[in-house]
Amino acid sequence: MKQSRQTYPIFLTLLIASIIGLGNTMHSSNSAFAQYYKQPHHIPVLHKITLAVEEIPLLGGNLYAYKMVQHLVNDMDTGNTIKDLTNNYEPGPTIPGPTLIIDEGDVVSLTLENNIQSRGENAMVSVHVHGIHYPITSDGTLQVTNNVGDQGINPGDTITYSWTAGPGTVGTWPYHDHTLGLNTIGKDPNGLEMSGLFGTLIINDGDGYTNALINGEPEIVNIDDISKDVICWISDDAFWCNEAVNNYGEYNHKALWENPTIKAVNNDLVRFHLLGIGTDFTVFQLSGYEWLKPGTDQIINEKEIGPLAVHVFTVVADEGDSQYRDIIQSHFKSGMFGDFIVDGMGVSIPGDQPGEA
Repeated sequence: MKQSRQTYPIFLTLLIASIIGLGNTMHSSNSAFAQYYKQPHHIPVLHKITLAVEEIPLLGGNLYAYKMVQHLVNDMDTGNTIKDLTNNYEPGPTIPGPTLIIDEGDVVSLTLENNIQSRGENAMVSVHVHGIHYPITSDGTLQVTNNVGDQGINPGDTITYSWTAGPGTVGTWPYHDHTLGLNTIGKDPNGLEMSGLFGTLIINDGDGYTNALINGEPEIVNIDDISKDVICWISDDAFWCNEAVNNYGEYNHKALWENPTIKAVNNDLVRFHLLGIGTDFTVFQLSGYEWLKPGTDQIINEKEIGPLAVHVFTVVADEGDSQYRDIIQSHFKSGMFGDFIVDGMGVSIPGDQPGEA
């Protein structure tokens, strides 16, 4: 009996330990299972987007801008609407135009409306996009360029373009006008994107990942963990920006206009998208920060950017004040800089809109 009393506690202890061990094994297995199924497996969708071109009246000549009219996310097979994202955008025309964020594999049907009233019939506008796949009939150019036909529209008309985010299209791409202008025949094949008609298309990786510099080390991060995308077009004399704040997989868009104060919350992942426009080259710097040169593990802290060039990087917001700027002396002295402030709120402050002092 004495030996039996000693054996029983030992047996019970081993049994409990086995159960705990099995539980830990199951917990570990479940964690791995959960982690696997937490990974994004994107099901392609159809984005039905309507943009309009409107004027921004100015003394000495108007600017023009794209405005979001409607953005529906539809099921590819049934055509049924899954989400209506329209109210996530600014209600009026913005410079840059609305940032279109889709995933690899998605399809876009983009309808353009021409609401210009001041230029009469010499006001053909279009959308020409880079990076994504499309048929030649959706090139958004004039017949003199595409040898098919004019793919812009006059005031009061509409046109629909078809895009497909096929393999190899992941990245940040400009879209812009390619037909608005005046010459001897009333058209300009190069368009007037410098008058405000430019915007950004972001195609995220279908697996949902991107690279970032975390605590000085290159890492792969989940795009869903990026808190804010900041998009800045660098012109010859200013930064023109907007942002998209990640709200549980949807994006709330905010126009930041010229040289804004960009804010983030400490330790948030912030992805910057820089696009060149105009004719000048610039050298971008975000003071106090380093980041990865795209496609490499090389760490850099400045980047030369030319017209229609694109540079994208992701950083961890570090509490305090810093500055984004063009460090070419003549550009910096002309005012090509703004604040990047990391605080407890992360609410960016727009800069001047066209026509404001």
